[in-house]
Amino acid sequence: MAMKDTHSPCFLMKMITDRASSLFMQEIGDLGITPAQSRVLMYLDRRRGEAVSQRDLERHLCVSHTTVKGLLQRLEEKGWVRTAFDDSKDGRVKHVYLADELETRHSSAREDIRRMEERVLSPLSAEEQEQLKQMLSRVLDKLLE
Repeated sequence: MAMKDTHSPCFLMKMITDRASSLFMQEIGDLGITPAQSRVLMYLDRRRGEAVSQRDLERHLCVSHTTVKGLLQRLEEKGWVRTAFDDSKDGRVKHVYLADELETRHSSAREDIRRMEERVLSPLSAEEQEQLKQMLSRVLDKLLE
């Protein structure tokens, strides 16, 4: 289904996001995680070995405390992450960690997500993908001001 050139960029971004989420669920639905939960896992994976607080996740995902709390609660119930109040400077800070015993599952999820991203971005050259990333980052930065 070809989209008409008359659609606004915002409409196109929404359509792409919706379709990518659908493809994502087809690709990794058997893992039992949602696209939002996968973003948490990917962020934690990139920050492995670092102390990641719930506040860090809120900032990275641009979502509320309540949203992050719900995402983490469901991921913890599924055994993907663990949380702990373990900061020696401030015991009120809750940190989030990938569950070490699930490394095989994390590796599988990373590969599934990588394949899905490749599929979504396949019409673009590597240079175009980098340009798109830079442009979308600028738009997001402006929206977050």
